[in-house]
Amino acid sequence: MTYSEGEALLRRKIGLDASSIGSGAIARAIDRRMADCGITDIASYLRHLEESSQEWQALIDSVIVPETWFLREPESFKFLQQYAISEWLPNQSQRVLRVLSVPCSTGEEPYSIAIAALESGLNVANIHIDAVDISNKCLATAQRAIYDQYSFRGCSPSFQARYFQATPAGYQLSEQVRHMVNFSQGNLVNPDFLAGTAPYDVIFCRNLLIYFDRDTKERTISVIEKLLSQTGLLFVGHAEAGVLFNSQFVAVPHSLAFAYRKVSISRHSAKKHPDPRKQAIADKRPPQLSKSQTQQPVAKTNTNQILPDSTPDLLEQAKALANQGCLNEAIQLCNDYLSQNRISVEAYVLLGQAQQAIGQNQQAAESFQKAIYLQPTQEEALTHLALLKEHQGDVAGANLLWQRIHRLQNHL
Repeated sequence: MTYSEGEALLRRKIGLDASSIGSGAIARAIDRRMADCGITDIASYLRHLEESSQEWQALIDSVIVPETWFLREPESFKFLQQYAISEWLPNQSQRVLRVLSVPCSTGEEPYSIAIAALESGLNVANIHIDAVDISNKCLATAQRAIYDQYSFRGCSPSFQARYFQATPAGYQLSEQVRHMVNFSQGNLVNPDFLAGTAPYDVIFCRNLLIYFDRDTKERTISVIEKLLSQTGLLFVGHAEAGVLFNSQFVAVPHSLAFAYRKVSISRHSAKKHPDPRKQAIADKRPPQLSKSQTQQPVAKTNTNQILPDSTPDLLEQAKALANQGCLNEAIQLCNDYLSQNRISVEAYVLLGQAQQAIGQNQQAAESFQKAIYLQPTQEEALTHLALLKEHQGDVAGANLLWQRIHRLQNHL
């Protein structure tokens, strides 16, 4: 047996697409687990893996490296608060708002949801938050609710002071917020995930779909669709917007919230009356090229080239400033960096994100366009540009970009 068989096993069990994290990362995780188990050959380890649910958990914990923090992608939480204040409280105040966070990782996301709900005026008794993750190790950290400073990057000191108490082990979340979240272990890939539970009004499923292969993405979206109420909100990660392109979800016009609602028409009526957004895209679909046409040589741009006078530390400093919310300073450093590294795709994407966050939408669009010119498959830039066009009312332009993203994500 080989590492590729380990990759196939992970794909079958949890839907993991090896290319999303790299075969090397999976091989290293398997090597670590083999060493811990005292097993020297991979064939024996994979047999052990098939027989031991405990070892499965250990491998999952080794493969999955949580990357999360409080109020990550803050516009999502701002829109959640806006929804609670303008839609939920005026019309549904007697009902309990049901929220699902999956995967919840080490807890920063569901606790951020709880805090956002409290700050929007919801009572503890009027919100129910379920948080699910496949990793027992992550769940243990979440339930402990003690975090180091890294979990607060981008958060204001006042946020930390209001809800956390400094302890020798780290920052302990307040008891009130901890008790608002119900944690459990589960695998969203399973078709019967949370079967029989009441529909959720809000689902956060962020930065998970990007790790799945095409079939698993489609199955997972189907599960989410069943779990979400007809008028509910779905929040995804910024890199996942294109995944929902051909699904029964439509984007909410709130910049950087990455929020979606179900399309109001049913699947049955959609067949009789096609979604005009999808029809418009179909009408603009580029013609199929013959094999000889597709084999024409294409000039490539070396997007990794750095000019001799480069100062790579500037870009890292810009990232750190952006994460801390110092957006104007981050923009300045990005521009300084680009003055010496004119073909840095990464810098243009970061610059565009910072510009978009402070409302400089036209400048942001130009930055994303430059990134796409240098690297036509730059999915993050394509996604942000599509969202900008939607926000500006350019539906046709956004549709073309969503189509392009969808083709990239499905390797078409």
